[in-house]
Amino acid sequence: MDYKRGDIVLVNFNPQKKPEEVAKVRPAIIISDTELNLVLDLVTVVAMSTNLIDEAEPLRIRIEKRERLEKDSDAMIEQLRSVSKRRIGEKIATLSKKELSKIEYGIKEMLVLR
Repeated sequence: MDYKRGDIVLVNFNPQKKPEEVAKVRPAIIISDTELNLVLDLVTVVAMSTNLIDEAEPLRIRIEKRERLEKDSDAMIEQLRSVSKRRIGEKIATLSKKELSKIEYGIKEMLVLR
């Protein structure tokens, strides 16, 4: 499988270790570099949720349903993590360049990378 930056894939986040961590199999956005993903066994993702919170940018970015993403979802910037490729299932959709830019901006703000 290719692990391309901006792709939305299914990720198995189980087992959940702490209540504030995401759990279950859910969509997530690959944000690590596509070339780096060829080399490493880990892929960095942002988990998504159908529990929508309006006007929460830059920590929540709304992604409208498309392709095989069945519901509008929020990218939860605070749920940024690296996962083993073994946790990643099928690709279900792809972000637009504008959406990916919003995700990148949210990550920079959260990590104070200016």
